[in-house]
Amino acid sequence: MLVALSGVLSLGLLSQKACGQSVLHFTGVSATEEGAITLSWASCSNEVYRIEYAPTLIDTNTGTTAWASLYDDYPSHGTNTFWLDTGDYYDEPAILHPRNMPMRFYRIVMEGTNTLSPPTVSILSPTNGASVSGDLTVTVSASTTQPVLHVKLYVDGEEMPLSDDGTNFVIDTCEWPNGNHVLFATAKCESDFAGQSINPPYIEAGRAISSYVNVTFDNLITRFSFSEPFFDPGVGQTQQVNAVFAANSDWSLEIQDQSSNTVRTVTGSGTAMQFGWDGNGDGGTNIPNGVYTYLLSAQTNGQTSSMMGESIGFPTAAEKVVELWALSPDSSGPPAPLMLYPPGFDTNGLLIFEATQSEIQELIDLVMSSDASGAMSPEMETGEESSGAEQAFGPNTPAMQMARAPRRRPTAPVKGVVGTFGVAYQRYLPSHISLVNPLNGLPLQQRVAIAGHGGSTPITYTNLPQFKSQANEFITQMKNGAWRPGFVKTDTQLKPSDIKSSETIFNQVSLGLLMVHGTYGTSPDYTANGCLQMYFPIQTMGTSGEYVRMSEMEFGNAGTNGLKWMALFCCNSLKESNWNNMQSAGITPFNSNLHLLLGTDSIIATEDWISGLWARAMLGLSYPSPQRIRQAWYDSAQTAYAVRSFGQTFKFAVAGWQNCWNDKLNDYSSPGGDIIYESVQVYP
Repeated sequence: MLVALSGVLSLGLLSQKACGQSVLHFTGVSATEEGAITLSWASCSNEVYRIEYAPTLIDTNTGTTAWASLYDDYPSHGTNTFWLDTGDYYDEPAILHPRNMPMRFYRIVMEGTNTLSPPTVSILSPTNGASVSGDLTVTVSASTTQPVLHVKLYVDGEEMPLSDDGTNFVIDTCEWPNGNHVLFATAKCESDFAGQSINPPYIEAGRAISSYVNVTFDNLITRFSFSEPFFDPGVGQTQQVNAVFAANSDWSLEIQDQSSNTVRTVTGSGTAMQFGWDGNGDGGTNIPNGVYTYLLSAQTNGQTSSMMGESIGFPTAAEKVVELWALSPDSSGPPAPLMLYPPGFDTNGLLIFEATQSEIQELIDLVMSSDASGAMSPEMETGEESSGAEQAFGPNTPAMQMARAPRRRPTAPVKGVVGTFGVAYQRYLPSHISLVNPLNGLPLQQRVAIAGHGGSTPITYTNLPQFKSQANEFITQMKNGAWRPGFVKTDTQLKPSDIKSSETIFNQVSLGLLMVHGTYGTSPDYTANGCLQMYFPIQTMGTSGEYVRMSEMEFGNAGTNGLKWMALFCCNSLKESNWNNMQSAGITPFNSNLHLLLGTDSIIATEDWISGLWARAMLGLSYPSPQRIRQAWYDSAQTAYAVRSFGQTFKFAVAGWQNCWNDKLNDYSSPGGDIIYESVQVYP
């Protein structure tokens, strides 16, 4: 079964058993007013899903469909589950919002089921049926008896970021259309910290979803949005700033720098705003690259307009193209592009017609509005769907309002590029890898003992699905600080050679973050002067892989955008006893160009937002000014772990040149002095 809506969505159904059925069935598909795609499918409690996508149905090189992961580790909502596709701007290249793509195909894969009793999770505020406006703080409560717990919030099926302090979630409701929206939270507990073991079973997990909370967004300023997720006028981009007002209004848009100084002001009136910012200040003055936010003020003026409630936007090139479409005689499915039908297919029974993609979208919206789908929950059906038309000015709509944006992902409040960074991580999918200890370099083919485990018995390293969320949060915050990703390598895209020698990919950027498993040797390794050192298992295929020795690393590059700071968010990546032993043997994983190497001196808890806190501290996004890189490393861990309770001690560590000990991203010294090491207990 295949349903295709060119320019809107395409659906593929993957055969998988679900509740005794052989196929996962989509129960509803709709496009929101913003052009995002809501997918709904029949599901069963305790199941976990992965949403996959493909830009084309058939890859011309292979003759097959090349499916890629769009979102994973997504828990069932019960008998019917839904999720919202707004793109994925964390990958390189980015997966664009559906409204900016000519075609996208989907399929749903059941990844597994819960193996632990699920945690409890609920939304404490706002309450069901509340009417809200402006900034909204959403408080989520979750608990478990297990040592590891992760919590997420969704609006209409779109994941939201944590607040700056990690205690709740804050959204700006002016960035959505007015009307009914559905909030829910998910929680995932795990039986242990992800690590190594020679005695499987592996880490078990349980997931839960809160009750749906229906709220009404009621704002004068609505759909406050931006065209560019990362605005760089240096390459000819213009940031289109848009908003729709619930009543005819006089409005003022102020673009402000990080110190809240206004650099550009625009005013106007009407029921909608469109402004294309070229990156200059008032009068065409040049302003530096950096973080800029947009303060929009509006006040009703009592005038009427026929534009009330109209949506605004910029049609893509694909929306303007007329093409042939096919519709079954009984109209049992939506129109599909004629080009999707294979050569020789009998089309005599189909209705063939010409239309643009925007015209097809209007047809779909009309059908959707007249025949409400069962895709949403009963709670969602009590109010207007979030994709419905803009509500008119009502008795609770404020007559005057201010909103500061952007906050909603993926748009970043930046102009231009300050620096470059690189991120690489592995989740060890689908469940683990198992590796035999590395040889110790002696002719007798003996092996290094790893964390006390010797011999040839394979060691199992469990999967780390939360690394994706953690990487996404880091990328988001670095982009918010006007830093651009030089690369993002995920899972088996990351090769062992990528982190070895001076040819490592990280030497191409100024700041690097590597997130994989880490471990340490407890017997000499004669490939590195007989020292004790650290090892990093890298998955290469299936459950196999290889160890990369720390002695094989050579971080640091003297180029303008060369590597200055490298972070290893891996267990025991800078274990003090092993680091000292390496130094005594004359082994260092960096050269004279790297300023600081950041790591850990223990096992660690991979809290989803810890790397985002590190980025915010370094950039000064949650402090009065940018913090020292080394101190930000410790502070982020202390802040993240303080909101949880662990029966474990965690230590973070830093090694590097003495002259660089107080480096900031925007204020640093050249390497020099002695190589020094520091380990700090960050919890408890």
